[in-house]
Amino acid sequence: MIEAKVGARLGEFQLRAEIKGDGTTCLAGKNGAGKTTLMRAIAGFLSVDEGYVRVGGTDVTNQPVEKRGVVLVTPATHIPHLGVDSHIVWGARIRGVKPPGGYVSKVKSDLGIDYAGTVGNLSRGMRQRVALATALISSPKAILVDEAFLGLNDRESFISTYRTLTKGVGIDLVFSSQDEEDGNLADNLFVMNDGVATPKR
Repeated sequence: MIEAKVGARLGEFQLRAEIKGDGTTCLAGKNGAGKTTLMRAIAGFLSVDEGYVRVGGTDVTNQPVEKRGVVLVTPATHIPHLGVDSHIVWGARIRGVKPPGGYVSKVKSDLGIDYAGTVGNLSRGMRQRVALATALISSPKAILVDEAFLGLNDRESFISTYRTLTKGVGIDLVFSSQDEEDGNLADNLFVMNDGVATPKR
């Protein structure tokens, strides 16, 4: 379960959003609506002026990024010099997590990662698959995906598969989209506009 009721001002923009949901949540809205700002607040990269963030029933509002059990994935999230396999287990090693036998191979297969090489030399779509696999293997409480599904050719199928994988290991998933129809791929849908999140489902 992810719960957030936060307020923050960034220049002329004011975030005053509230969301609550378990499973998979879609944040839909146009550019500048506040999706990224809300995700950064949940992940701990943005300090809020008021409110709270709870992940799995634990109040993490004042906890540092590394203590929240939350991973934020963006289109730029990758470590260029690492090879694919090293990258995929990097987060797990940092967190001291040992994936079950065969789990890494299953995730790679399910997410269509059948290539090798240095991550920085891959296409954008391939890098995003690797980054999303890395987040999953690190076994956080929640994964926030900010626009990182957009560069994938089989986007809807990939989101469905990723949703199944996260659900299978009890990880909450929040992803952003400019298309409200993507809410059909989630358990919960919030439409954001001018820093406010309106529940639609």
